[in-house]
Amino acid sequence: MPAYPRDGRCVVAALFVLGGWCATFGTGTALAQRAAEGSTASQQHSLGLSQALELARQHGPSLRIANARRDAALGRARESAQFANPTFEYRRENLGSTLLPDIFATLYLPFDVTGKRLAQRRASGEARERIQADGVAARRDAEVHVARAWLDAAVAQEHFTVVVAQVEALEEVAAVDATRQREGLVSEGAAMRTRLEADRARLSLATAVGLQARTRADLARAMGVTAVQLGVLPALPVPLLPPSPDSADAITLAVGSRPEVAARAAGVREAQARVGVEQRGALGDWQLQGGSKKTAGIMTGQIGLALPFPLFNRNDGARLRTRAELAEATAWQDDLTIGVAADVIAARTTYSALRMQAVDASTFARRGREIATSARVAYREGHASLVELLDAERAASDAMQAHIRWTADAWLSRFELERALGVRLDADSPLDLPLRAALPPSTK
Repeated sequence: MPAYPRDGRCVVAALFVLGGWCATFGTGTALAQRAAEGSTASQQHSLGLSQALELARQHGPSLRIANARRDAALGRARESAQFANPTFEYRRENLGSTLLPDIFATLYLPFDVTGKRLAQRRASGEARERIQADGVAARRDAEVHVARAWLDAAVAQEHFTVVVAQVEALEEVAAVDATRQREGLVSEGAAMRTRLEADRARLSLATAVGLQARTRADLARAMGVTAVQLGVLPALPVPLLPPSPDSADAITLAVGSRPEVAARAAGVREAQARVGVEQRGALGDWQLQGGSKKTAGIMTGQIGLALPFPLFNRNDGARLRTRAELAEATAWQDDLTIGVAADVIAARTTYSALRMQAVDASTFARRGREIATSARVAYREGHASLVELLDAERAASDAMQAHIRWTADAWLSRFELERALGVRLDADSPLDLPLRAALPPSTK
């Protein structure tokens, strides 16, 4: 890169300031206006993570679907445990003849002599417990999905802000170098290079605009609102990362707190109860009959007993089915026991690794801005080459992007750890989970 004449530095500095002013208030202003256009309709309120989760609990389709499925499953479980209704029959015979009519009034009462209905009610109670626990787990997963969607949208917004700043800086450099090239202070190749870098940055800006629109649309869908109803997302906050319990305590805590564990245990008890139901099903319900009969003008009473005879159907298929269902439920419980421990270890390892980098990662954005500012001043004063400036701009952008990624990953790792444990680490978590300190001491 050619050296600048010492007596021309004032002129160069003046041109740099003028070019920077034009670039900042020309291209930079246009970019800022374009950024504002996408959120003009949603400037009414700020949509933080807690607010997004609260709205999702009211309108989110995932939570509504989970609630509807829970209620439908509860209805099916209740239906299977209902006692059979009695039947009343009224009958007149000898109609249209000269004989006196025969009049019958009979009540048929099913009688559960084998205790099958009582066993079904026990199985239904276990099924309701399983369904309630599964519903809690589904709602928690839906909340984590909404939180992840909010983080994606916030990251896309922060990424857009970084790219806008990079475009403005490179447009400023390109405008100044174009003026320097006309004055013969830099080569045509150097001016073309800075213009190429500015154009590449604008291409990255177009990608960032699309990413921001997609993530906002995904967040709106997860919350159950339209994209224009979303408020302005605040700057991505740095999460608080309290210490996590050690591995043994974490696994014990998860086993005692995760609704999936309670659901699988209830599923095994339900399957055991249904095996007993079908073992009693070889002999169907008896039917007690009683009533009155009027024949030839004489009123008499009647009583009877009807029972099925297991000649062709001895309920062998149903007994085989329930035994297989019990084996499956037991296998699912064993799999979950292993899976809970694996989830806890993986989530805790990720959380601890990110937590250890909190001190350094929290300074990435500031250090990146300092690198870019220092490089621009050095380039303006002729102490840095164009290659050094562009390398510094990329390093600054990478540092700020690394800060954004760490912040989002730290939030997500905390959510995944709390989901794996089944509790909140402290009261600052926005998830709808029981607070760890509020649990019984036995669960640590």
